[in-house]
Amino acid sequence: MQRHAVHHVLQKSVATGVFVTLMVSLGGVEAAQAGTEEAPAPPATPTSAPAASTPVASAPTAALAKTKEQYERPAGSFWQGTVGKGADSLGWNIWLNVYDPPLKEQDKDKDAVADTLTGEAYDDRPQGRALWTIEGRNAPERRFIWRERAEALDAAGQPIVREGGTLSGALSADGATATGTWSDGGRSQPFTLKRVARYQEATGASGQAKLTERYPVTGDAAVDALVQSLRVRKCDQYDTECVVRISAIGLGDTVSLLRMVWAYSGGAHGNYSFTAGNWRRGAQGFQPIALADVLNPTSACLQSFNTQIVDALKREGAPDAPRGALKEKDLRNAAFPFTLQGDRIVVHYGPYEVGPYSSGAFRAAVRVDDLGAACKRPTT
Repeated sequence: MQRHAVHHVLQKSVATGVFVTLMVSLGGVEAAQAGTEEAPAPPATPTSAPAASTPVASAPTAALAKTKEQYERPAGSFWQGTVGKGADSLGWNIWLNVYDPPLKEQDKDKDAVADTLTGEAYDDRPQGRALWTIEGRNAPERRFIWRERAEALDAAGQPIVREGGTLSGALSADGATATGTWSDGGRSQPFTLKRVARYQEATGASGQAKLTERYPVTGDAAVDALVQSLRVRKCDQYDTECVVRISAIGLGDTVSLLRMVWAYSGGAHGNYSFTAGNWRRGAQGFQPIALADVLNPTSACLQSFNTQIVDALKREGAPDAPRGALKEKDLRNAAFPFTLQGDRIVVHYGPYEVGPYSSGAFRAAVRVDDLGAACKRPTT
């Protein structure tokens, strides 16, 4: 994840959240119907990622101790869809996480339609970025305009902003789908999105600490059980505040979830880290998968993968990109923070892992097709 997408926001205010909703109008009556839509099948998983023969847990699955939840509210939505796909165009897949602002930041005297909104999108364009920040506005009659932007560092280490495309369109009457046009530099493509999950946020007390948890609800009992397996439901003994955010990366026959845990126990700032959960639906239900189930876990593949990982981190401006190289044990690590994003494997790094705390968090995205034959699993 980019520095501005996690570190800057958390440093400014934990309560603010990583995203602010792009669709404030969805937060009212519709929010009470959270999770009623069925999740569509996600984009096809890479051909080099067969079903796991021996499941390896990619995240803790035991339910942890509950705390009394004093308050719960709708907190946003997750969308999946395509841009430019048609009879004569392959196009690409797109995913959107959008989050409602905390209640204290919602000014009831303001017209929500006129507010400037932000969010985050990611796609699998072959030459595109894996992550975009979105800035835009809602407009009358359920219309919206979202502009893609990305922050990075140039060769001299100075921050730069890259402009992407613009998505302009409208929500359906029930708010469950969105259609419109993506445009960039004179090019234009149609897009279609479907809402496949809603976010809930629970706030309560955990010992002396304030605990805030945000997680998606899909309405699919099996998928929602996977989400619940990632919930922490408590702060550590010496924390005065902690925040747990479970974000949907992909939902369908392959489920990919990212968990971020931020905690403050004193000092100049809190700290945060990532774990993930990845599963594939099979005849026996969802089976957990690890990197060793996606890639051929050989030294040749690991070397190819690490080359791509370090190059990706350098493009994102990570000061200590070589430190992001994986070890063989990471391929089977039960809690290793990787997610599956279309045909890409995305590895997530918290503060201090590939740079100083001030650099924040990073993500490195690698296309499976770029890894070569060494990483293709045997077809037996």
